[in-house]
Amino acid sequence: MHSARNAYALTVLPEIFHDLTDPRDPRGVRHPFAALRSLVFLGMLAPIIDMAVLVRWAETHGNTLKEPLGLDRDAPPSATCISRTLAGLSLQEFRQHFAAWLLPLLEDEEFLAAAVDGKTCCQGLDKDGKPEILINVFLHELKLAITQFPVGTSKSNEPGCLKQNLNELFSLFPVLQLLTGDAIYLQRPLLEVLREHGVDYLMQVKDNQPDTKEALEACFAEEHLDTPVKTTEKKRRKNHTQVVVEHQRRGVSAG
Repeated sequence: MHSARNAYALTVLPEIFHDLTDPRDPRGVRHPFAALRSLVFLGMLAPIIDMAVLVRWAETHGNTLKEPLGLDRDAPPSATCISRTLAGLSLQEFRQHFAAWLLPLLEDEEFLAAAVDGKTCCQGLDKDGKPEILINVFLHELKLAITQFPVGTSKSNEPGCLKQNLNELFSLFPVLQLLTGDAIYLQRPLLEVLREHGVDYLMQVKDNQPDTKEALEACFAEEHLDTPVKTTEKKRRKNHTQVVVEHQRRGVSAG
């Protein structure tokens, strides 16, 4: 099933992204946008994420790649050309096309959970040269990051950033039913918005949140510890009574 799904995903990928807007000025275009886009996607499957490495790879396999990708020049596009083209893309438009590509692959899933986690992007720097933090939304079933949201340079901004982008997340992926995350996301304003969207959540609780942790421990202790103990005691007494009765019938002392 997974192999068939992967084959379908690769087959429809060029079609889904065919309408992606070319951000370049037509007067300076040297390479077809479709060829650039296909080269980048192919490199990511390798996986090659450095544009200079991608160009060297394209040069090495130029005779094989030229016709299938639609490259109409002897030399592949430069790393600068590829980087500038990607930088000019509309992030919102790309996210919409990406979601349109993924959603058909999720139609048969009965339950979809995604993990949210902030990661430092070492190659993405802000204007002061500090590494940016991105919130990654990772889909468990496909083992794939389905979207990212820029936070800035402080991890404390992660809950607020996620809260601001929930509308976009659930409009792109309305099939999501559960979000999981670490303790930093255990914030009342964020969880209230998740409830408004009808999405469940599972967040970690740490010792630096003593009131919440104590309340949860008390709740689960009453529900899952006291009741089973009482039930077990009743079953033990019932079983003991049955043993005594059986022994009496056989004329054996219960001891």
